[in-house]
Amino acid sequence: MENKEKIITRSHELLVSIGPTSMTMDMVAHACGISKRTLYETFPDKKTLIMECIKVDHLHHHQEACRIYRESSNCFEALFCIFKMVRQYFNKRSQAFIDDLKRLYPDVVEQQREGEKILITQLSEVLKQGQEEGLVSSNVNSDLASMLYFTLMSSLHNNPRITSMGFNPSQVYEAAFINFMRGMATQHGLEVIEDAIKKYL
Repeated sequence: MENKEKIITRSHELLVSIGPTSMTMDMVAHACGISKRTLYETFPDKKTLIMECIKVDHLHHHQEACRIYRESSNCFEALFCIFKMVRQYFNKRSQAFIDDLKRLYPDVVEQQREGEKILITQLSEVLKQGQEEGLVSSNVNSDLASMLYFTLMSSLHNNPRITSMGFNPSQVYEAAFINFMRGMATQHGLEVIEDAIKKYL
């Protein structure tokens, strides 16, 4: 693995687990088995490194989403696979990671939002495909539904009200996804969703 790729990979692991504040360049150098000098020759400061980590992470998810959309046999199969990918993405991110980015790196958060816009656009295209397949109701506004879906799932991640009310966050997350899909589906789409639940969840 090239130094730059290794640095980004190890840094991202630290970022999502302990947050930008706790992550130091010393930690990164140690995790990569390189000197701080080598690290700073590759990335001049921590903010540049963090922004590159976010950029590469969004690119990876975009490429993986494209692969899933390309290889899936119908829109709901694609959406269930995307759900699993997004759930893993959210589950890896600590609250410290989210809070630190909002507080210290608003421009990095803006970069994240740009990546989210791409995911929302992709989702909208899949819903339109689902309408052509007869699986998604023709009266669904795909752009609006995609934005609402992403907003809903983001708001549920690390929401303290869920656990304080005695619910399992993972189960709530999954139930919200399934109910959202069912709400858009045609009768045939509902049958496809039930098959996808057995296969993918």
